[in-house]
Amino acid sequence: MSETNQINEILNEVSLFAGCAPEALTAMAEAAHTHEYPKGQVIYENGDQALDMYVLLHGLVSFNTASGVGHLYVEKLMKRHMIFGWAALIPEHPRRLGSAVCMEPCSVLSINGDRAMEILSEHPQSGFIIMKRLCSMIANTFIEKK
Repeated sequence: MSETNQINEILNEVSLFAGCAPEALTAMAEAAHTHEYPKGQVIYENGDQALDMYVLLHGLVSFNTASGVGHLYVEKLMKRHMIFGWAALIPEHPRRLGSAVCMEPCSVLSINGDRAMEILSEHPQSGFIIMKRLCSMIANTFIEKK
């Protein structure tokens, strides 16, 4: 199985991308890059420009928010096939709201946000599904959990 096909299957398991058109997933898979990070590696820090989004393939990533953010709710530990760094899909690339640090050696897919948005505009039905899910993710991030 080719690397693109393997990544395509992984993306179809990620809630943000699940069930999208095969052509859209293939384009995302072709845009994805695999990175290996050692334990303790900072993937991004609070305040960095959000250029890429990430999918955790293997390992464990901790996400820590900056103080004073308010009722920001995120998973503290990212698990296999979780997406993080989704701010790269927001126009004009906002700054990161926290830092992502590898708690053990990690394998991560990165997809450039600008390229992802191009793919979504080329596949509008899948783009609509993904952006609708992204809106839900963002809303859930800012809802206080009890």
